Amino acid sequence: MRPRHLLVGVAAAVIGVPIAIVVVDAAVRWHPVPDAGISVRVAAAPARHLLLISFDGFRADYIGRPAAKRLRELAARGVRAERLRPAFPTKTYPNHYTIVTGLYPAHHGIVANTIWDSSLGGFDMRDDPAVRDARWWWGEPIWVTAEKQGMRAASYFWPGSDAAIDGVRPHWYYQWDARVSRAERVRKVLEWLAMPADSAPRMITTYFAETDGAGHNYGPGAPQVDSAIAQVDSVLGALVDGIARLGLTDAVDLMVVSDHGMAPARGANAIALDDFVSLDSLRVVDWTPVTAIIPKAGAEAYVYDRLHGAHPKFDVWRKAELPPRFHYDGARIAPIIGLAAEGWIVSSRARLAKSPPRVNGGEHGYDNDLPSMQALFVAAGPSFRRGSTVTSLDIIHLYPLMAQILGLRPAKTDGSLDSVRALLRP
Repeated sequence: MRPRHLLVGVAAAVIGVPIAIVVVDAAVRWHPVPDAGISVRVAAAPARHLLLISFDGFRADYIGRPAAKRLRELAARGVRAERLRPAFPTKTYPNHYTIVTGLYPAHHGIVANTIWDSSLGGFDMRDDPAVRDARWWWGEPIWVTAEKQGMRAASYFWPGSDAAIDGVRPHWYYQWDARVSRAERVRKVLEWLAMPADSAPRMITTYFAETDGAGHNYGPGAPQVDSAIAQVDSVLGALVDGIARLGLTDAVDLMVVSDHGMAPARGANAIALDDFVSLDSLRVVDWTPVTAIIPKAGAEAYVYDRLHGAHPKFDVWRKAELPPRFHYDGARIAPIIGLAAEGWIVSSRARLAKSPPRVNGGEHGYDNDLPSMQALFVAAGPSFRRGSTVTSLDIIHLYPLMAQILGLRPAKTDGSLDSVRALLRP
């Protein structure tokens, strides 16, 4: 196996001969020095890698909590956004796919965690056959961009990475399995980075769900969330330390992101649709807090009239009347959309009786302008400025940022490199 990297000593000062330092692409070459009669072993500049890490449900302000020590250390030697503004709706699958495509959910097709398409049927993030069906996934994720341009990519979990989008998957990928430990994911990522330069992946994604689960179960202010922050912070520390042991600190760009924040949601804050409209007149594709409703034939006016203005904590629109700032205008958007106010959920009397909501839990999916829904962005490495903070960053701009770092020609995107260029070193 060819050496991945070597340290170069200050040989000129030791042996008193001229040395010509030649940088080559991720290899180690012997370079003869003219008139010296010797050859000098020269270390190459390693090819750069980009490691994209997601901490699901890590709210923007969690970085200030005591357990996020390694995350703050990374931010101090790189860049961060005080808030990463997610796309609407602030749900897991839509925003993870927006991160890697730079497209709004309506434009990349994953408009919710649960979707209805008239030609494909139903999609649910827990339904493996649908999740692996590439017809659901529009746009071009960063790993497809990389693979198409001759650059290897790898993914240890990321929504969409196990579907053959445009016939392409990452060179290495894994289907979601919650039983896989955090340590195993860290081990594999470091193994990829340690591979010889001519075969190592340059684009790597990985995902951890601990903060999302704790936030849902206990609410964002709970001590259990602090424990979850400590767990993922330990993951980051293990990756940073492992990269340092490999001698690749100056060759790996790390981007740590989340998909959305978390708001407190109390069990008493529930809106039952059947208090206002007959459920026989409609189909609910997705329940809460964004409610996607397909009225039955001839019932659209009835459903809208009964729900619009029916509850002070529940806004209802026809699809064509949704606020433009949501960018929620695609073919898979239901004819009627409802949105619960922060901290509220939408359900039915039967569903509430069968599965009462948590007394002091957490929820997301709300208006993407809410402070509680803002997500995490921290990045460090050779491509990024040092010690820089921006107030706000839109999630759609991450794809062009990653393409720039990797030297790839970006696919069509809703994002803009100009919106994030200030994060990069000149």
